[in-house]
Amino acid sequence: MRRVFTIVVVICAMAPARAQNRNAPRPQPAPAIDVVATLKGAANALGMLRQANRMDAINTMELWGAGTSYALGQQYHADDPWPAFKTEWHATLSYAESAMRVDMVRNNPDGPGPIQGGGFLPLAAPQTLITVVAGKYAWNESEIGAGLVPGKGAATTAFGTTQDRQVLLWTLPHGAIKAAMAAGSRAVATIEGGVTMVTFPLPGELSGLTARMTLDDKKRPVKVETRIDNPVLGDMVNETSFSDYALLDEVQTDVYVPGHVVQKQGGFPVLDIKITRTDTNNPYEIFPVPDAVMRAFAAPPAAPKVDITKIGDGVYYLAGESHHSVAVEFRNYVALVECPLGDARADAVIAAVKRNIPRKPIRYVVNTHHHFDHSGGLRACVAEGATILTQAENKPYFEKVLAMPHTISPDRLAKMPRPRKPLIEPVITRRVLSDGRQSLEIYQMEGSNHDASMLFVYVPKAKVLIEADAYTPGAANAPPTPPTKETRVLNDNLQRLKLDVQQIAPIHGRLVTIQEFRRAVGANSTN
Repeated sequence: MRRVFTIVVVICAMAPARAQNRNAPRPQPAPAIDVVATLKGAANALGMLRQANRMDAINTMELWGAGTSYALGQQYHADDPWPAFKTEWHATLSYAESAMRVDMVRNNPDGPGPIQGGGFLPLAAPQTLITVVAGKYAWNESEIGAGLVPGKGAATTAFGTTQDRQVLLWTLPHGAIKAAMAAGSRAVATIEGGVTMVTFPLPGELSGLTARMTLDDKKRPVKVETRIDNPVLGDMVNETSFSDYALLDEVQTDVYVPGHVVQKQGGFPVLDIKITRTDTNNPYEIFPVPDAVMRAFAAPPAAPKVDITKIGDGVYYLAGESHHSVAVEFRNYVALVECPLGDARADAVIAAVKRNIPRKPIRYVVNTHHHFDHSGGLRACVAEGATILTQAENKPYFEKVLAMPHTISPDRLAKMPRPRKPLIEPVITRRVLSDGRQSLEIYQMEGSNHDASMLFVYVPKAKVLIEADAYTPGAANAPPTPPTKETRVLNDNLQRLKLDVQQIAPIHGRLVTIQEFRRAVGANSTN
């Protein structure tokens, strides 16, 4: 009887709860409001509408300011914010051409303590960056020289940056309003918790992306959010926020601009600028695309180049344009040092390994450090079935980021019918792979200010050292440059471990002898 009574009580207790759940009201979507009136109100609040017909009269503008820019994906610890630069900032915008030029002069950040992280920090001198986008074309300009663009320096094609540069243009307040207006019936305005929101598709080269704009009680944009593709973070959140609206033109106009702009990617700021001066009176600006850039974009995308050099028994240097890898052959498998940049580079490296070391799986991939350019290809290596060897503090970070969705531009791992779960093994201070014939030694780099989790690799049989970002040799005929702190740190580690190195295979630069390294470091080393 006791058992029956207990069952009856449970059934009676559950029945009302189920009925209550069935009768509970479902959350309702926020009611839509008049999007045309909402956007006209926002445009009017910024002074964009002119003349009797109240049409948008803003086509071009310039903004000047100062603050901080940041190096995305170059943090010192894996979960740190991106490292900072003290920055002078000047942006020229053309909405008619979907074009933007940003001139930045970056300096080392203020404050005590060591400067840590990547992005070429610490800077030996102020760094000038000129980045341009016009439609699908993206390029960088040098500061001086007889250039392809009048008054500017020589242009260098910047493949893969179009989306990121266009996002800033169309998520600044005036651009977001223009994009939402151009979307017509595809834009939707709602009131959510008393706050006006506008959701709309982004234009041109951002086609397929959706943005969400928040307006304040004065109808001005205070935040625009979207998601863009990133090889490491996948569907990465891009959030641009605005405050301190003011009239900042030297010649008085009635166009309001935000006095403070903060752009975040992946949850951390990439730009934090106080706008001090503007020209919103349609300054004359054109963005001619350099012929070389136009030709480069018109050509079919080139497959990533992999030049293979055997540098020791079972050791292969896989050189690329900017990032290299090294494959080490064991009796039954291959260990790959570095899977950089993204799927395209990683797939080319994996294919080269299979051609040169056939019928042996890539069992391990050694990640020298977590910076995005050195970890962007890890997902391709996971899809290949490789186990990631990385410094111990990176393991929870990689477990998190490798699980992030990649739906905007699905990569090889995302396209698998049943995506592999990443296998990650931590390296604390030392790890050795060996099959009795070949061995590979992985060490923690002590004293690095570039990355707290830096590893380097030594292959004893070939006497080859593999390292990233500590020593980047220049061209063979280039004059020597003063050694950096990281170069000295690498030398100190080699002395500490008493490694018999004869060749250095850098992830950047070119293959060098230990004698050239010693000359570069300027140290009295007997290693």
